[in-house]
Amino acid sequence: MITTHTKTAVQAGDVRNHHGHLMTFRVTNEQTNGTFALIDIILRRGCEPPKHLHEREDELFFIQEGVMRFTIGERIIDAKAGDTVFLPRMIPHAFEVVTPTAKALLYLTPGQFEGFFYELSEEAPEGVLPPAPQGPPPAEAVQAIMEASARYGIQYA
Repeated sequence: MITTHTKTAVQAGDVRNHHGHLMTFRVTNEQTNGTFALIDIILRRGCEPPKHLHEREDELFFIQEGVMRFTIGERIIDAKAGDTVFLPRMIPHAFEVVTPTAKALLYLTPGQFEGFFYELSEEAPEGVLPPAPQGPPPAEAVQAIMEASARYGIQYA
């Protein structure tokens, strides 16, 4: 069950399940006075978001393990451990996990976008990758995603 929050309360060290991914918030928006946020993320193949763009923030992925394929505008980049991929705001992008899982550091600037992930996730006190979601998300989850997307300036292609 996705728990939505009207106000984020992100703390460094929070571990959350987000749509089949495991996120650990390493550096928060609050700690950097809004400049950036840094999230350690373990991603599962098949749980990727659809193509979208961010109106307000840039994203940077530093791949630690596995292989990911990024589509940024018309460019396709295959990234492996040690690679860094920059996703600028206002450019449609998508990614897919090529290996069964991948691990990356996700840098968000400015950092307010961490709230999107926090709001649409649930606590993961065990710190293990959650099971893959079965089937499409329920209507109420889709509604929560669309409402959060509107608040955080995300447009879907």
